Amino acid sequence: MVGRETTRNADLWSPRWQLSATPEPIARPSSQYLQGAALCALLLAALLLRLIPVLFVPSLNWPDEVFQATEQAHRLVYGTGLVPWEFEFGARSWLLPGAIAGLMEFARLFGEGPRTYLPVIATAFAALGTAPVLCTFLWVRRLYGLSGAFVAGAVVAFAPELVYFGARTLSEVVSGNLLVVAFTLLERGCRQTSRRRLFAAGALFALVFALRIQLTPVFPVAGLWILLQKKRESLPPLFAGAALVLALIGVLDTLTLGYPFASLWRYTLYNAYDAVSSTFSVEPWDFYLLGEIGVWGAAIVVPLLLAAVGARRTPFFLWLSALAILLAHSAIPHKEYRFIYPAILLVMVVAGFGLAECARLGSAALKEHGLRAALAPPLSAIVAILCWLPIAGKVWFGGTLTALRLRNHDRLETALFVASGPLPCGIGVYGPGKHEWVSSGGYTYLQQPAPLYWPKDRAALVADAPAFDTLIYRQRPPPSLDFKPAACFRTVCVARRPGGCRRMAMRTLPIPRPLRSLAEEKEARAALSKRAENLRSRVEKPMASQTGSE
Repeated sequence: MVGRETTRNADLWSPRWQLSATPEPIARPSSQYLQGAALCALLLAALLLRLIPVLFVPSLNWPDEVFQATEQAHRLVYGTGLVPWEFEFGARSWLLPGAIAGLMEFARLFGEGPRTYLPVIATAFAALGTAPVLCTFLWVRRLYGLSGAFVAGAVVAFAPELVYFGARTLSEVVSGNLLVVAFTLLERGCRQTSRRRLFAAGALFALVFALRIQLTPVFPVAGLWILLQKKRESLPPLFAGAALVLALIGVLDTLTLGYPFASLWRYTLYNAYDAVSSTFSVEPWDFYLLGEIGVWGAAIVVPLLLAAVGARRTPFFLWLSALAILLAHSAIPHKEYRFIYPAILLVMVVAGFGLAECARLGSAALKEHGLRAALAPPLSAIVAILCWLPIAGKVWFGGTLTALRLRNHDRLETALFVASGPLPCGIGVYGPGKHEWVSSGGYTYLQQPAPLYWPKDRAALVADAPAFDTLIYRQRPPPSLDFKPAACFRTVCVARRPGGCRRMAMRTLPIPRPLRSLAEEKEARAALSKRAENLRSRVEKPMASQTGSE
């Protein structure tokens, strides 16, 4: 690392502050190998941690990570899957499910079923979740040297919320991870005048827009930063990358939904005009602030203080984008914890800069007390990381994240048990809720090509029971139905009965109230089209027989 380049970067990032950090000397080749091994170990630790809540101890933060992503991919690859209203009305792009379908198809090289494709999907998304760790490491290394880079990278690698969300197939999570990569390419490209980096950054910004249109407020922030840095020459390659990806997304929507950007228009129309999302829940403006206090408790002071320290050294678009995301989502009536993952991620990146600054001050203090200059930075870095780990661990094992890490775990384990068992002729899901399908894991976890039923109460269970011979339940079924328990996973059990199944139509997933009239019109058009097809076949059949006789 060259001191002149480091100072130039410091001026770029924080023109009001002079960088007092001294770059560490260039390491020897043997030392570089050791440093590379240490970085790989940090990234591997980050990846394995992100696999815990989705693979080793599987859980669902929200049903969307199945039904908006992997379930639709399962429909493409295996032909079975439940269809939520978003895909019924074309309000979601096939971009994310299509990528997951590619991973599922790849997993078929090694075997069939969720025990094979779920690890492949989880590993791929966990790898994407570690990208912000590497980006933070590269960013901070230019300012604080190798020791500071490991400190900042450790903050992002072990941040409890980033571990919990990092590998989930949620559009918020994927777009948040891609956003950090795009910001890294944007900042580095502006100083190093690399058109390829800027083109890639623009492409990633377009992907973020397509995956999560609510993140649009970050784009003016990035544009403002470019203009203030007087780097207008960066705009053409940025726009070129974005235009290419947007064109491809338009083609994808045309092929799958009928016309360009149909998913974005419909999603915006249904949620902004028809207020479909507000029919699920409406929360006050301070929902996210109170939620973060609930997750962190008093320890929330630590990342906020570190972020305040780190904000002096980071490009302002990092912390300003986090603020823009939080304010924009606080103004939307329907709120969910997962929505602000990109903001949490950006705050943790800035907090990494803050802890690296604290480590630098500690290193300077050690040198003043007579410690060798070569030992002070790594020793200070180790102390900083050891201070962060207990705080992150306390939050990870705290009541809120523990409850989230166990959410729907029993249901998923039960579904995997059914998937590896004998082929059922029908599967029932029964519990105290009216919509037990929500936490069932869908065909993504069940896999079995059998009809799925979710009776809403005891009377419906008795009526539907002849249609299935396998029952997943949280409430014990009536003895008269002859279901015998086969296995239990804490609060959820599997029961089977002898005999076959009576063929019954599966129910469709519920339609939000504002769209029910649209659904009725769609059904009427479908019925009219079917009637016209039947009439055409009845007319064409006699004509064909008459032509044949002639």
